[in-house]
Amino acid sequence: MNLVDKVSVNTHYTRSINLERDAGSQAVVEAYIPTSRALRTLERMAEALKADESPRAWSLVGPYGSGKSSFAVFLAHLLGPTSAEATQSARATLKQHDQVGLRNKLTGITKDSEGYCTILITGSPESLGRRLVRSLAKKADEVLRGKRGPRRAIIAKLAALAEQKDSPSTTDILACIKELQDALAATNYSGLLIVIDELGKFLEYEARHYGANDIFLLQSLAEHALAPHEATLAMVVMLHQAFEQYARGLGESLKNEWAKVQGRFENIPFLESSEQTLRVVAAAIEHDFSRAESSKIKKEAKQIAKHFSEAQALPSAMGIKVASDLFEACYPLHPISAFILPLLCQKVAQNERTLFSYLGSKETHGFQDALTRCGKVGDWIYPWEIYEYFILNQPAALSDHFTHRRWAEVVTATERLGDASEDEVKLLKTIGLLNIIGAQGHFKASNELIALSLPAGRPIDKAIKSLTKKSVIQYRKFSSEYRVWQGSDFDLEGLVREEASKLGAFNLAEQLNSRHSLLPIVARRYTIDSGTLRYFVPVFSDASSYEKLEVKSHDARIIIYLAESRDDEALFTDNVVNRFSTLDIVVLCRNGDQLREILAESLALEEIQRSAQALHTDPVAQREFADRYAAATAKEEEQIAYLIEEPKIGQWFYRTKHLEISNKRELQEELSSVLKKVYYLSPQIFNELINRDKPSSQANAAKNKLVMAMLNNEAEEDLGFDKTKFPPEKAIYRALLKKSNLHVLGEHGEWKIKGPGSNKGDDICNFRGVWKRIDDFLDTTEKSPRSLIELNRELLAPPYGIKEGVLPILYVAVIVANQHELAIYENRIFKPRFTPEMVEHFMKRPDEFTFQRFRIAGLNSSIFKEYSKALFKNGKTKDLLGVAKPIANFMSSLPEYTQKTARGLSKQSQVVRDAFKLSKSPVTLLVEEVPKALGFELKGEGRDAAAVAGLSQALTETLRELKYCFPELKEEMCQLCAQALHFDKEISLTELRRLAYGRYSGFEEYTIDRDGLRAFILRLIEREKSDEVWFDSILTFLGHKSIGKWRDTERDAAEYRLTEYSRKLNDLDRLRVHYQQVSNKADADFDVYLLRSVKKGAPDHDAVVVVDPKRRKYIENTKKIITDNLNDLSEQGQELGLAALAEVVDEFLANYRESGKQQSSTTKLLSKAVKEAK
Repeated sequence: MNLVDKVSVNTHYTRSINLERDAGSQAVVEAYIPTSRALRTLERMAEALKADESPRAWSLVGPYGSGKSSFAVFLAHLLGPTSAEATQSARATLKQHDQVGLRNKLTGITKDSEGYCTILITGSPESLGRRLVRSLAKKADEVLRGKRGPRRAIIAKLAALAEQKDSPSTTDILACIKELQDALAATNYSGLLIVIDELGKFLEYEARHYGANDIFLLQSLAEHALAPHEATLAMVVMLHQAFEQYARGLGESLKNEWAKVQGRFENIPFLESSEQTLRVVAAAIEHDFSRAESSKIKKEAKQIAKHFSEAQALPSAMGIKVASDLFEACYPLHPISAFILPLLCQKVAQNERTLFSYLGSKETHGFQDALTRCGKVGDWIYPWEIYEYFILNQPAALSDHFTHRRWAEVVTATERLGDASEDEVKLLKTIGLLNIIGAQGHFKASNELIALSLPAGRPIDKAIKSLTKKSVIQYRKFSSEYRVWQGSDFDLEGLVREEASKLGAFNLAEQLNSRHSLLPIVARRYTIDSGTLRYFVPVFSDASSYEKLEVKSHDARIIIYLAESRDDEALFTDNVVNRFSTLDIVVLCRNGDQLREILAESLALEEIQRSAQALHTDPVAQREFADRYAAATAKEEEQIAYLIEEPKIGQWFYRTKHLEISNKRELQEELSSVLKKVYYLSPQIFNELINRDKPSSQANAAKNKLVMAMLNNEAEEDLGFDKTKFPPEKAIYRALLKKSNLHVLGEHGEWKIKGPGSNKGDDICNFRGVWKRIDDFLDTTEKSPRSLIELNRELLAPPYGIKEGVLPILYVAVIVANQHELAIYENRIFKPRFTPEMVEHFMKRPDEFTFQRFRIAGLNSSIFKEYSKALFKNGKTKDLLGVAKPIANFMSSLPEYTQKTARGLSKQSQVVRDAFKLSKSPVTLLVEEVPKALGFELKGEGRDAAAVAGLSQALTETLRELKYCFPELKEEMCQLCAQALHFDKEISLTELRRLAYGRYSGFEEYTIDRDGLRAFILRLIEREKSDEVWFDSILTFLGHKSIGKWRDTERDAAEYRLTEYSRKLNDLDRLRVHYQQVSNKADADFDVYLLRSVKKGAPDHDAVVVVDPKRRKYIENTKKIITDNLNDLSEQGQELGLAALAEVVDEFLANYRESGKQQSSTTKLLSKAVKEAK
């Protein structure tokens, strides 16, 4: 069971009153309870309305939920025509509350008339003047339509004033009001009553919109309300706080003006006493109790009332009986809770947290939620639950510094309470609430009231002692109350003022630019129409900083110029408005001083956080600081946002033209209009994937695939993309190339990439301008190559505005479309073809590529005819690339030997070859260098077709020589090999191999391969490889390099080695013959020696000798004697032994060849020595 079925709240009291919506509501009037404050206010108004000249402008100031709107509706009906049912109900309500005299006064004011014509306005963030004129026009049409005579003219005037684009002036509004008063007087109205609820919203708008002048309109209306008239003007405005609170953040001059306006209104604090408010609460709460239940509540209420009386906590005019009845009517609100509520709402109530919103709230700890937790009749809603609803969920920043300090103390105390009993927590929250509202006489956190704040039987004393011991609360004997321990003497308010004064004249614009990175403002319509995302970057400037901004920026900008004085405005007009580029819009904002004051508070708080050490050790001060700083920065952010969200607060200029901008839609239109003018040559590309400055990795991958397709599949429809699939690269192709007609079907049925046509219908995506600019750039490359990246800055900027993601694709499209007349250089080296590898490299490093255009005309045409005769069978004249590519391919395919040799080519062929090698431009090469190398001088006058006659024949001969240079090398090496191996040099390669195998097979057994002879022999007799591979292997061995990499030095070395190996093969052949002869005669072990003497200026001498065991034994002593003698000589000098041996061997071999028996004198000496030894 709970109290939901027993207790309810009259919904009239729980819903907020809207002045315009509820103006005709009979229920609102009938349910209204005139409080003492309301009655006193009506008395004052009645007296003023009766007098001819009396102030008739009032401002009712009170917190949310204080009943101002209900009072205004009630007042409007009190002053209505007597015949109106709502007016009769209102006057009857006064009678019910014993206010017959007041009722009669008000009746007398409107006697025998239509009463007051009432204009009810609810505040909104817009111009008060506009809103007032619209309401006046609507009401005039309502009450005067159908009337005859001149009084109808005011309807048209007000309607016209309401429709005009500019805000109506104060003069025009007052003139219309006077004329309306005249018309109302003529129609038997007593007067005109203007009621404005939530005037603060209009004032906030005025504070943000410099020059709105609504504050002066209020002043003029208040002054006009003083004047007598048959239909007097009365004006009531309602605010939640005084005028000066809305002027916070304004400059001093404006604050003074607002203070003057406030003085024109009679200020009426619309605050009720707790008793009055509780009577309304009692009327709102409805019970459905049985007699026994009612008796129970009545008994408990009476008992609590006695305790209140004993504690002297009741208001002075309230007795026990009245208090008891009131407590019973407010059940289940505990009396402490009931008394706290009105006072608490006056202190901290906000739009969402009022007394009556509490009564209707189903939020946690709201009244309706609390009813569900009251298990039986007799359970109360204690103060700690009020704390939960109003304090725990309370917005952090409160306008009243003193209240906010207490609020921070209480919240901090509950947070640091730590491990505590439930009773301790509830008591702390109750004491905190009583501290926040402040002592109201004896209604304070006394022992007597604290004892009543929890259900009977709870250990309150124990909880109090525990809280006191923990230093969370303290008991003040001098005031007999408990207080949450303050624990802080940190004067935040004073420090803020001090630090703000130290800031001085800081640079407002620079501070704002560093603190606020405003989001770019996208020009939506332009972006949608063009497919290209374009935006304006907001940036702040002021009189001291505008010269520091770049005159021209890459991005479009909205330059917000903050003026703080008339001098600043004059500077803007003279120097700023026309200073920046065509990409920039400048806006004059006159609320610079307001922004300065707001920003100063944030900067002061930040300095306090940095420098005030005490702040970091004071938890209460930290909370207060955090709340204050959050509120300050929120206000700062709010004011900054208004500059863009409410564009009409500034004056907008493009160059010197003033732009009429009053809302965000008009701002968007102007932004798009500016961009359309600036980027008039920008193409339309409807693909968000690639049409951006920094494409994603997916977009880059798709871009690379697309350019490959452009290169390889240009002639295919859709570049060969699968018709059944739609990858990203295909989407980019359709948006960038197909839709724009850059890839079209040619006359011969082949698709090709080409520039936009000359007809307007051919360029539906506006590519002609950018294509022409690239084409014009290529025209400048005819004399020397240039890089396309030289165009980047220009094409990225207005009027083209190409995005970085699109630019490489566009470049490739132009290259492919013009490839027949473009020479391409990669790292300054000419490339005859734009290969896939080059495209991939170009996409990554376009700076490493240059391009040169060449067009065939005049003499160039004759030259290219000669080239075409030499290179192509049909002799059809080719373009630059048609000639350059085959020649370049031919030259690059030549073996290294042909490219480097001087021995194998004629002088002319060498010059032609080197011209290709050293040339930096195919244009210069083909037009100048090659003809010159072939002996054709084309400089000077008289250059015509005759000058190049015979060029084709000379080129053909040279190319033929170059072509066959390497094959001739191999042929000559084959002949040399045949000669070296003692065969006929004219034999074929196959015959050479056969003969070499037949002759030299087995020779490898006669050498230990000290000089590579064995390896050479093994290559000669190899049988597995083909003849060509076999011969290349031999040549590689001889040249120590593959023959394809030979130069002249390798050729010379190979010929020398071949001669040496030929001689060594002869020696091996002689050894082999002797070995075979001896081996056929004897099986014993023997050695075969070849002795040779080679001496300068004399023939070679050699002989072959066989040493078998018998001879070895026979010569053993002789060998010893000779060896000893040689060793003796070597001891005197190592070379002496060698010298003697050389002389002996040479002379011995010479004599041996002649006679085989005669010996020289030297030989005789050796023989004698041998005999003596025997």
